[in-house]
Amino acid sequence: VANEAHEDVISFNMPKQESDGLINNKKELFQFKFAHIFPDTTTQEEIFDVVARPTVDSVLEGYNGTIFAYGQTGSGKTFTITGGTERYSDRGIIPRSLSYVFEYVKKNTDRDFSVQISYLEVYNEGGYDLLNPNHEA
Repeated sequence: VANEAHEDVISFNMPKQESDGLINNKKELFQFKFAHIFPDTTTQEEIFDVVARPTVDSVLEGYNGTIFAYGQTGSGKTFTITGGTERYSDRGIIPRSLSYVFEYVKKNTDRDFSVQISYLEVYNEGGYDLLNPNHEA
């Protein structure tokens, strides 16, 4: 249940159980603060604009940048990062970021650029380089 006073905080109340005994110091209220919570109607473009564009802009200013997708299986990480294949509007963060970077390079001909990208997966405590045909990290 979203906290009405702060839309960026989600609160869960888990009441103590009598079966746990008389002395019960278990926490009842759990609150999680988020920088942004997206509704299920959010487009890939909106995700890019809020999540990735500021990071890519920082990279173009010379800083390192990382976009990290974390969550349980089936939660939409792959779709968010790579996008869908059926519609151009479903492009994810990676293809949008690459287009954004190369458009920037194309417009700024007065400078030299060196572009490097990594696409890593952490799965079952192992690291995999998804751009390496052998998937070794």
